[in-house]
Parts: sequence; C-alpha cells; structure tokens
Amino acid sequence: MNIFDRFEQRVERMMEGGIGRLFRSPVQPAEIGQKLERAMSERPVASVRGKLVPNQFQVRLHPGDLAPFAAYQAALQRQLESWLGEVAHRRGFTLVDRIQVELIASDGITRRTIAVSATITAGAAGDKRLDQVASVPAGRPRPVRLRFLNGPQRRLETVVALPVTTIGRDPSNDLVLDVGDVSRYHARIELAAGEPRVVDLGSTNGTRVNGQPVRTAALHAGDELSFGTIRAQVVDTE
Repeated sequence: MNIFDRFEQRVERMMEGGIGRLFRSPVQPAEIGQKLERAMSERPVASVRGKLVPNQFQVRLHPGDLAPFAAYQAALQRQLESWLGEVAHRRGFTLVDRIQVELIASDGITRRTIAVSATITAGAAGDKRLDQVASVPAGRPRPVRLRFLNGPQRRLETVVALPVTTIGRDPSNDLVLDVGDVSRYHARIELAAGEPRVVDLGSTNGTRVNGQPVRTAALHAGDELSFGTIRAQVVDTE
C-alpha cells in the first residue's frame, strides 16, 4: 500500500459517520491531497542542504465546496499536513519549518476548482523568531514515539513523524500541551537523517532531558523529556 492510499484511509477513519455526506461533496480530500503534493514537488529550490520545498499552503475553494468539510476542517488540515510530511520524508526534501495547510472559502473560485498557493516560510507559527527555525536535512528521519508520564496526556503515546514538530500551549503547535507552566511555543523536536533532537525555544520553565536543562540535545530510547512540569519518555526512535 502506498502512502497516498494510507492518506485516504486515514481521512475515512477520521470522518467516520460523516463520511457518506462528506464524500458526496464535489471536491474530495484525495483531490486536495494530489494538488498539494504537486505544489510541493513541482519547483524545488536547490540549497546547500538539498531540495528546498514549500512548507506553507493555502487551498482556496468555492464556499459551497468547502461547506461539507466544516465539521472536520481543522482535523482535515492536520491530516493533509501529515500527508505532506510523509511525501517530504520519502522524497528527501528539505523544509525550513513545519508544514501548515489552510483551507479557505473564496467567492472568486468557481465550483469544483482547487486553487493552491505554496510558499517557503520561516516562522510560520505566529510569533516564533527566525533564530528558532530549523532547516531539516534531507534523508530518512526516524520517527520518535513518546509516552506521557503525567499531565492531561498521562499514559498516552504519540508518534512524532514530521520533520519539525513544535510543542507548546498555543493551539497552533503540532503537539499541544495545555498546561500553565508550558510556554506558548516551548520546544521543537527535529528529525534528521542522523538522530532526532529536541530544541528549547526560549521557554520560561525550560526543557530538560533526563533532568538536565538543555538548549538542544539528541534523543535516544529511554530518555525522559520535561517541558516545564510535563514529563514524557522516549519509547523508541525507530
């Protein structure tokens, strides 16, 4: 099964009971995914780190075509971001920051038309400083699996698979920790061809690895990460 088939299956599971109504829409999620993949891949920019591709995308649809997605729009945007992350991983593309996809209703777009604009944008998540932005090398990054030890996500596990995953209290982060002593943009996890690493983003209460404050540190299986008082264990990096 290829990654596009897996994308379609994830969208179907996400929509669950609403899938019949959604898939009667004139525009299908798979069509949007194909347009986004083309926009990412068609004009890579040569850089010292490899093929640099867009990381920020706007998808403009006629209001009538966007309406069936209303109940699932935020979740669909995240699925599309994850899908593009997989495309970038497999093709060895370089990204300057995390991928963002925004679906927008536009009266100027005709029915059944999907208009995509794509840009290479550093600091895409609001007020992050440019010196906080990662340039992720091309290659086959190893995903990181985290198990939360306390807080609202206690005992839950999450797989970090994007080239850059931002962590913090603000809802625009990839991994949202809605706890008072976690900064709005607290840290990020970077996946590279060598080894994953965590980078503190100037947080108020700091980021720690195995109890030691870090600005940046490599991550290995068994390490304990702390974002303020929230603790998570690195289960594996495979």
